[in-house]
Amino acid sequence: MNKSAGLVFFTFLLASILPVAAQETDMKKHYEESRLQKGEQGVFSVEMMVPKAGLHMGVNAVELILHDAAGADVPGAEITLAPWMPDMGHGVSEEPKVTERGGGVYSAENIIFSMTGRWELTVKVKKGDLADTVVFSFPEITAMGHDMKMKAPETEELDVSTTVLSEGGSFRVSYVADGKAVPLNAIHSWTVEVQTADGDPVTGATITLVGDMPKHGHGFPTEPEVTEELGGGKYRVEGLKFSMPGWWVVTFHVAAGDSRESASFNLYLR
Repeated sequence: MNKSAGLVFFTFLLASILPVAAQETDMKKHYEESRLQKGEQGVFSVEMMVPKAGLHMGVNAVELILHDAAGADVPGAEITLAPWMPDMGHGVSEEPKVTERGGGVYSAENIIFSMTGRWELTVKVKKGDLADTVVFSFPEITAMGHDMKMKAPETEELDVSTTVLSEGGSFRVSYVADGKAVPLNAIHSWTVEVQTADGDPVTGATITLVGDMPKHGHGFPTEPEVTEELGGGKYRVEGLKFSMPGWWVVTFHVAAGDSRESASFNLYLR
């Protein structure tokens, strides 16, 4: 190769490398506490918001933000998740449900870890002709992921308050079930109210929820969701069904403004 050809080749090589390097520096998280993982192909990266209480054996939910190689948020992608336990060589039979929330934000629910130990969560992303895979590792999934007041409680010790503060203290969340009493083995609705810690209504929030029976490792047989904002910080949740008696934990993930926090309720159904 002569010097002129070599110079042209080197210039072309720099042109192909430098944009990638610049793209890497643009990979920034939206939230300091989230986890950001690049894809195996470098096409996409996934930012994952995990509840402060962590993930645990049973049913879980997380929020995802999808970025392209330049760091821009990516709406309209097809995302699938698969839990996998490398040491045991198995996953789970139920697939997580992913719902697009807009602006490159996706909610992932029904993420089931069927036992304690080391797990991986594989996130496959596809948009148009582009595809990538991101693998998050969770070295220790424990039997309980909730705070101390929820750990292996006796029935008489269970805090079954219907109004709680979110884990970071930004929101005051409460619920009322249709008919006031929460029924067993019946699909029903709740009215959920979200306020600031000072009692002001929180409007325009994005709310997802997950139900969990910590001692049994499963959640709702249905897929409840917020169907309507009622005004004044109140939201209608439809499709709840508690399929068996015992201790349940219902966790609401609330996103409003710059705050994304979770609020969990204990229920003991007979």
